[in-house]
Amino acid sequence: MTAEAHQGARLTRMSLYQKVLVAVDSSEEAIQVLQAARDVPGIENANVEVIHIADRPQAAYGQWIVYLPISESDLQQKLLERLQQRVEASGLNADSVRVEFGRSSDRILEEAGNQHTDLIVVGSHGRHGIKLVLGSTANAILHRAKCDVLAVRIAE
Repeated sequence: MTAEAHQGARLTRMSLYQKVLVAVDSSEEAIQVLQAARDVPGIENANVEVIHIADRPQAAYGQWIVYLPISESDLQQKLLERLQQRVEASGLNADSVRVEFGRSSDRILEEAGNQHTDLIVVGSHGRHGIKLVLGSTANAILHRAKCDVLAVRIAE
């Protein structure tokens, strides 16, 4: 057995990461992030949590905040059902799947700290202009995380 083959076999038996937090949005593209997490060497031995941080069900228009006709718990349940379907479709074996509300980057980093996460897996759009906002969560996590971060480039 060559040294490279021996190293590869060792990596598949043990995980470099014990606690993995996979942070996704509610888009169809989340499956790409979930599949990338599934393919991390040794992930089958890690505790894997999948989380989606959603905005509260309200919309701001100028100086007015309009509350939409859906309760927070109804929205959370619908998003959780969709997320669970995507996790199942990706083949990722997750120990928990959750949907919570708040500011994405702050809540993801808070969860990672509370759970003593070794690795955060997050999607990155790498877009420009107005669509750059979609990549701001990944950027904030990359710069503020106290653990490893795998930023998955989302294919258009």
